[in-house]
Amino acid sequence: MIALSGGANADNWPSRPIKLIVPTGPGAATDVMARLIADGVSRTLGQAMFVENVPGASGILAHETAARATPDGYTFLFTNTSGMAINRISFKQLPYDPTRDFTAVAVVCNLAPQMLSVNEALPVTTVAELIAYAKANPGKLSIAFDNTAGAAAFGAKLFNKRAGLDLVEVPYRSAAQLVQDVAGGINQVMMSSIAAANAMVQAGKVRRLAVTSDQRFPGLPDLPTLRETVPGIVMNGFFAVVAPAGTPADIVVRLNREIGQYLNGPDIRQRLMTFGLATDGGGTPESAAATIRKEQEQWRAVGKELNVEPQ
Repeated sequence: MIALSGGANADNWPSRPIKLIVPTGPGAATDVMARLIADGVSRTLGQAMFVENVPGASGILAHETAARATPDGYTFLFTNTSGMAINRISFKQLPYDPTRDFTAVAVVCNLAPQMLSVNEALPVTTVAELIAYAKANPGKLSIAFDNTAGAAAFGAKLFNKRAGLDLVEVPYRSAAQLVQDVAGGINQVMMSSIAAANAMVQAGKVRRLAVTSDQRFPGLPDLPTLRETVPGIVMNGFFAVVAPAGTPADIVVRLNREIGQYLNGPDIRQRLMTFGLATDGGGTPESAAATIRKEQEQWRAVGKELNVEPQ
């Protein structure tokens, strides 16, 4: 819920630099995207928006920090599927409430899917062929995923279950390492972000099979969705800007407008596609909140289906 304005309001905001908390370290894709947004809106706000990296603990530290910040319009959080939805099913207790402690500002990317890929030597070119090959060779194929990226881990497990396979699940703590190992044939299948696999795809060592979004990714229109072969597997993913609960409504609306204008600019959408992300624009604070709620409900169902035990 967006709070009514208190002492601060959009007429005199911003009068000093604005902090954008990011739940990863410098250089990560999330950090790069956040800096693009911060740079873009700084040009029109008349004050700098600067990024503060608060990595660690699956994004929990950053979300807790933002949740406890003064809701005066000078602290915001660049969040994602993990922080707002997956952590709710992965952890028994969180020091923040994704629903109660934040006000949605804008969805930056509404398509941030995972991608199913295989080593190029594997004799399959479609998801259906992979399923048939795996069933004909039970226990001989492994699927790798970054265990620090909840969407990739759950995507791999859900594919394994829904397709009725017995792929050996191999968790990694580094996307770069898992991609190298699949390219080298140590593992044959992987679930990762589009961007993580891109270099090895271009090198001809990894073959894309499908994405987990509910629609084909705009930057790869010939790549099928996973649900075209295995019904019910949909993981769109998202990145969003949120504010501490209680942030004045007119400030939230103002920042939403600035983000939306930037996302409708000539270059940013193409830049985002290089990260395997797509945007329909910033929408409204209300539509951003609806997107987050939908993702939370979807991931709650995924957790239940996979019998996820919160840690």
